[in-house]
Amino acid sequence: MRRNFPSLFDSGKPLSERVALAFAEDGPLARATPGFRPRQSQIEFALAVAQALEGKETLLAEAGTGTGKSFAYLIPAILSGSVVVISTAGKPLQDQLFQKDIPALSAAFGVNIPTAVLKGRANYICPYRLERTEEEGLLPQRDSYRKLREIKRFAAVSPTGDRSELPTVPEDDPLWPLVTSTRENCLGKEKCTHWEDCFVRAAREKALQSQIVVVNHHLYLSSLALKSSAGGQIDGMLPSANLTVFDEAHQLPGIATDFFGTFFSTWQIEQISDESRYLGINHARDGADWDKLSHDARKAVYDLRIEANAIGLREGDRKAVKTIERFGELEEPFGQVLRTFGALVRALEANKGRHDELDALLSYAGEVDLEMAGWESIIRKLAHGDDAPEDEAAGDASASDAAAPGVEKTDEFALKKQESSVQWISVSATGLRFNNTPLSFAGEFRQMREAEGGAWVFTSATLSAAGDFSHFCAETGIDSPKALTWESPFNYWEQGCFYLPKLPAPVNTVEHASRVVEAAWPLVLAAGGKTFFLCTSLAAVNRMAEELREKLETAGNPYPLLVQGEMPKAALIAEFRRHGNAILVGSMSFWEGVDVRGDALSLVVIDKLPFAPPDDPIVSARSDAIRRRGGSPFGVYALPEAIISLKQGAGRLIRSETDRGVFMLCDARIAEKSYGKSVMKSLPDFFRTRSLEKAIQFFRDPKSWHESLYQ
Repeated sequence: MRRNFPSLFDSGKPLSERVALAFAEDGPLARATPGFRPRQSQIEFALAVAQALEGKETLLAEAGTGTGKSFAYLIPAILSGSVVVISTAGKPLQDQLFQKDIPALSAAFGVNIPTAVLKGRANYICPYRLERTEEEGLLPQRDSYRKLREIKRFAAVSPTGDRSELPTVPEDDPLWPLVTSTRENCLGKEKCTHWEDCFVRAAREKALQSQIVVVNHHLYLSSLALKSSAGGQIDGMLPSANLTVFDEAHQLPGIATDFFGTFFSTWQIEQISDESRYLGINHARDGADWDKLSHDARKAVYDLRIEANAIGLREGDRKAVKTIERFGELEEPFGQVLRTFGALVRALEANKGRHDELDALLSYAGEVDLEMAGWESIIRKLAHGDDAPEDEAAGDASASDAAAPGVEKTDEFALKKQESSVQWISVSATGLRFNNTPLSFAGEFRQMREAEGGAWVFTSATLSAAGDFSHFCAETGIDSPKALTWESPFNYWEQGCFYLPKLPAPVNTVEHASRVVEAAWPLVLAAGGKTFFLCTSLAAVNRMAEELREKLETAGNPYPLLVQGEMPKAALIAEFRRHGNAILVGSMSFWEGVDVRGDALSLVVIDKLPFAPPDDPIVSARSDAIRRRGGSPFGVYALPEAIISLKQGAGRLIRSETDRGVFMLCDARIAEKSYGKSVMKSLPDFFRTRSLEKAIQFFRDPKSWHESLYQ
């Protein structure tokens, strides 16, 4: 492709000068984009990225909705010719960058940019598992045969094997886990007969040869961790970058906390038991009594779940183990799970080498077994305190020493985790999950970044609390960055109205949810539906949905009602857009990453300030750690987290220069508490009112409302 503007790539000119040229009134962007208007905030952002790249600096860039963040960092990245890795929180932005933004800039600049998108392996069809599933014929649903044929035809012609490119098979179809791989069941280069056809291998090889690679946060952390654990002796999954960009960076702390933690679940044990029975009978029938081993492990898991229920653990619970009064009573049933699962792992070890999939399962089972052994020490310590007995049967109870050589299972191992982590149990319909979550990942992330080198850009519309970036820096271990903020170019004063109703401060979730619906209903009618109810809990979602159904039925059901859980999130948003006058009720997953432009969304109602539950095990443990350091958990941790989340929720309303709408926050504390000023300062500069009549006027008489702004 011919370079339309050769001077853009003249390395003899400073990068900042070339970036400015790209935005010029007669430059490539203006010529390629009808109606293009350069935005000063976008240009400043791009120049800051160029400076960070040249100086190998770290930039925190908070840029309001509509700034044009992706072009701001992509343009200096492309013009520099540097190797760039861009990490996003999820697939929608990955696809936007790879399929839309980068191709648009490539065309405008007249260059071919070697670009790759790399997703987790579960996003790619695995030829080996596709073949195995077809041969076995054990399919989850009646119409799975038809879908399997579609997947097979797609895999035969697709250059990527990316399942998102096959829309005829739903994203949540139970067939996908059977035809994709995981880290645990991948056979690897040496053993897989389909290695040359592997889509994951091809995607990773393309990434290593590309100038720009688009990944997600979890995969990026995995690549860094792989390099770190190998002491730099092997490469990760990604090329060494001159510039690393974290877009949607506000989600990085939550994703990294989960990534750096460890866990095992009873569901994993049941899954491994079932898989070992199937593989053992088919490939090593004489190697063990696979039926009995699988049955014993499953029976032990069942008994553990019964005992967990007996001590008060219920579905939906998230509890730190130190807060569970009778947690020590799990010692015996947990020990039985460890013993029966250990017997199964030893059987896999005894049959090592007989079949590749059995060997892969052994490696996975050994990791789970090792994590369980650490938890056995924790449970014993909690049950007996300083009088905890030595684990005389440790060598007999498990096969971890064989499956994971070089790792010792000792009380010191468990206690070290206890000092820097919080141990907690989560209960779901599928079983118990035992979690070891670090109180902070900042140190590890800092070391990884220092080892990687280069320039770093962290960007989002919500990185600070009222302009203070210290919370994000503390969470991520970023020292002395350049931190800049660019306000949204939208005219929030004219485009939106902030309405704070006169309601009692929220105390009881169910009662408050009813008050919210009652207070919002006149505005819903004035807006003609077109409403998001964003809730801080599932209990509030359910209660609001009940109240809204009653009101809609009384009114003759003028607007469709969409409720979280009725269908996948993407389908709910698509339905909301399609109807154009719908009401959607959702919890925290709908507070961000949702882009509904135009008239379909005109009212966003948030039930209360999104403070994390103080009894959440991670929140509680981090708060305790802050107190020990002499800090204020509320000011240092709880408030900044809530402000960042609230900014995300409010950001759903105005998504373009022509959008209009009302943002309604049903929490009187914002007007009554001293911290309310910080919250208000962080929100868009909407016109603000506590008058319902004024808010209704926004919809019913927009001309008079607009005129009143300047009277």
